[in-house]
Amino acid sequence: MDSALLSLARARLALVIRPRRTEGRDLVAMLKRSILLLAGEASGDYHAAALVKDLKARNPSINISGIGGDKLAAAGMNLLHHYREINTIGLSEGFSKVRNIIRAYQTMKRELRSGLHDLFIPVDFPDVNLRLCKVARQAGVPVCYYISPQVWAWRKGRIHKIAARVDRMMTIFPFEEKLFRDVGVRADFVGHTMVRDVPQGIDKKELRNELGMDPLKWSVALVPGSRPAEVLRMLPIMCQAARLFMQKFEDTQFVLPLAGMHLAEIINKIVEQHQVPVSVQSTDAARLMAACDAGLVTSGTATLQAALAGMPHAVVYKLDRLTWLLAIKVLKPLVMDKDIHVAMANVLAISMEKEGQGPIELIQKAGYSIPCQECGRPLFVPELLQDHATPEALAEWLVRFRSDEALRSATLKGFEQIRQDLTPHEEGRTPASIVIDCLKN
Repeated sequence: MDSALLSLARARLALVIRPRRTEGRDLVAMLKRSILLLAGEASGDYHAAALVKDLKARNPSINISGIGGDKLAAAGMNLLHHYREINTIGLSEGFSKVRNIIRAYQTMKRELRSGLHDLFIPVDFPDVNLRLCKVARQAGVPVCYYISPQVWAWRKGRIHKIAARVDRMMTIFPFEEKLFRDVGVRADFVGHTMVRDVPQGIDKKELRNELGMDPLKWSVALVPGSRPAEVLRMLPIMCQAARLFMQKFEDTQFVLPLAGMHLAEIINKIVEQHQVPVSVQSTDAARLMAACDAGLVTSGTATLQAALAGMPHAVVYKLDRLTWLLAIKVLKPLVMDKDIHVAMANVLAISMEKEGQGPIELIQKAGYSIPCQECGRPLFVPELLQDHATPEALAEWLVRFRSDEALRSATLKGFEQIRQDLTPHEEGRTPASIVIDCLKN
C-alpha cells in the first residue's frame, strides 16, 4: 500500500513540474523561472524592454530582475539599480560615478552567485558585462548575450574572451552572426528592434496632426542625445544652426523628442537662452523623426532611428577635449577598425558596399560624394564631429536636404536598403524565442 501511494505521489509531482505548451503561450515550465539581466544604457534599456515584454507575454510567471531603466521597469523587470547610476560618458564623468559602478557590480555578482537565477542576459555594455559573464560561468549560470560587443569596430581580440564566456549570442546586425560563428560561438541574427518599432510608409501630414505639428510647414528634428552631458554639449550648437537655417527658410518648425524627464529642465533652459522656436515633445523619437523632413542627430541609437524613419539627417558629435584626443591619437590607431564611424547607417552601408551594393553606391550614382572628414573615405550619411560640428556646417546640411531633391531621393532609397538589411532572414527567429530555447536546454 505504501509503495502504491508513493508511486501515485511521484506521478502527480511529475505532472506538476513537467513543462508543457498551452494555447497561444509558451510556458517554459510550471516552475517559476528567473532571469538576471543587465542593460547599462538607454539603448540597451530600449532593446531589452521589447524582449522582456515578449517573454512576459509567453510566460507571465517568469521572474526578471537586474539593472536597467524606465522602459525595462515598465515592461515588468524588477530594477536592482537604475542604469543612470552607472552610465557615464567621457573620462571626467566616469570618475564621478566610480562608487556607484562598484556598488552595482557587487550587486550583480551576489545575484549570479546566489543560485536563484536560471539565465543571465547581458545587454551590450561590454566593459561591465563581460566581467560578469566570467562570474556567471564560474557560478554555473548560462549566458545568453543580447546585442553583441562591437568587436568588429575595436578591440577585436575580445572575441576570444567572449567565446570562452558566452553560451549563446543574439546579434542585431547581420554581419555579426558569421563573425561570432567563425570562432565557435552559437550566434543568431535576430533582427533589429527598431525595424519593428519605427513606422514605415506613413502619411507625414496625418502624423503631424497627431503630434500637434503644423502639417504644412517644413519640419526639422533636433535630437541632442539621451545623456545630460551630451545635451549640454550638442543642443546649443543645434539651436545656433536652427537660427542660421531660419534666416533662409522662415517657414520651418523645429521639434525635439525628450529622451527622459530628467532632461526637461536642461533642454528648456538651453532653448530659451537661444530663443529658437523649438517644440519639445514627450513622444517616441522615431515617430517624431518620421514626421520630419530632415534633422540633426547626435551620435548613438538615434542615428539608426533616423535612418529607419526615413529622415535625411546629419550626425553630429563632440566630446570633452581630453577624451577626444585620447580616442583619435591613441585608441583609433591602436585598437579601432579604420572603417569605424559614429553613424550606424554608415557602418551598415560600408558593410553592404563590401558586397558590391548598398546606399553609398546610390549616393555616388546620383552624382554626390559625402567624404569622411577624418579619413576621407566615401560615406552615406554626413558626420560632423568635434571641430567640424559647427553651427554653420550643420545649417548647410539642412539647406542641402531642403533644396536638393536628387540628394533627398538617393538618401531615402538608401534608408530602404538599410531597413531590408536589418530584417531577420528567418521568420520566427526572435530574441524571445532564443531565450526560451536557452531556458528549455
